Amino acid sequence: MKDKLLSPEALATHNPLQSTAENAMRLMQAGQWEDALACLAAQEPQEKLMAWTLQQVLSHAGSQDTAVKNCSSDISQWLSAPDEALRFSIFQQAELLGFDTPAGALGLSLFWMKGSMTASEFEAVYPEPHLSRLMLHCALKLLSVAIATDTPPHTGAQILLAEWLASRSVN
Repeated sequence: MKDKLLSPEALATHNPLQSTAENAMRLMQAGQWEDALACLAAQEPQEKLMAWTLQQVLSHAGSQDTAVKNCSSDISQWLSAPDEALRFSIFQQAELLGFDTPAGALGLSLFWMKGSMTASEFEAVYPEPHLSRLMLHCALKLLSVAIATDTPPHTGAQILLAEWLASRSVN
């Protein structure tokens, strides 16, 4: 999966003997914030990272928007009890929010994570296996930009990575 998400430069320096956190921190220190976030998206348990990212979306970006709250609530519900009808509803909500928003990208990531992209009355069509994690990476990048506001996105990614590291030490 790393080869689908990390840049060739990051892949060349990736150390499989180091943890995700160590590789991500090294990339962040090298100014490769997108690759640092890609490390998380490629290597962390997807549903756990998705739940954590959802918390970050609610605490950092657009948490006052009713549509974001509704979509986030449904994503949280799906993560605890997957349901096909709810998955399609999340896709529709994500589409309305826009796949270029953190919550919308997260909803699309969930939609691609499990199940067919077509309604049950049609022949099943499944996404490429890496697309869900790729969209989770997009959600993290969009969230970094939203957190950074008027500063470079690298700042938002640093905040996210620090919060992710802190959450891991608590758990």
